[in-house]
Amino acid sequence: MKKIEQRYFHVIAWTTQSGDEPRFLLGDLSENQLKKQFVKPYRTGGKILAQQKILNATDLKAVKIIETPVVKDEALKAMQDRSLVRIEEFRRQRNWTSMTFAGYGWDDVDIAYTGNEVTTHYVNGKPGSPSLLNQIIHNHLLRVVGAGLILLALLAWLTT
Repeated sequence: MKKIEQRYFHVIAWTTQSGDEPRFLLGDLSENQLKKQFVKPYRTGGKILAQQKILNATDLKAVKIIETPVVKDEALKAMQDRSLVRIEEFRRQRNWTSMTFAGYGWDDVDIAYTGNEVTTHYVNGKPGSPSLLNQIIHNHLLRVVGAGLILLALLAWLTT
């Protein structure tokens, strides 16, 4: 029997209020939770409850959705451990006794460097904009052309 691999999703965003600084919005979500708590409000331009604050999806300038095989705290702890090992190696090579750089993995937004970015699997375009499939389905010109092609194909089939 094949073991089902657990996946956790985390959302990082740049907002109109945060400027160039990313914000950690949501973490340790299942795929269903991601779709319900983030993807649906993002696509509709609704409100997102993140970090006990309500955020308008239209205030988002950019987003990253990260997928990890472990929860956020475990992924960040592994990153901290790797970072501290690298810092210690650097110190030994350079004979430096102190260094002010603390490494990576201490901030929640560092989750962006621990997993796979899967943003385009869930959202495309700006918040509140319909998906490409919705745009095609609701495009009047494409519906008219499609209906005409179906009618021509039906007529061709009936005349043979």
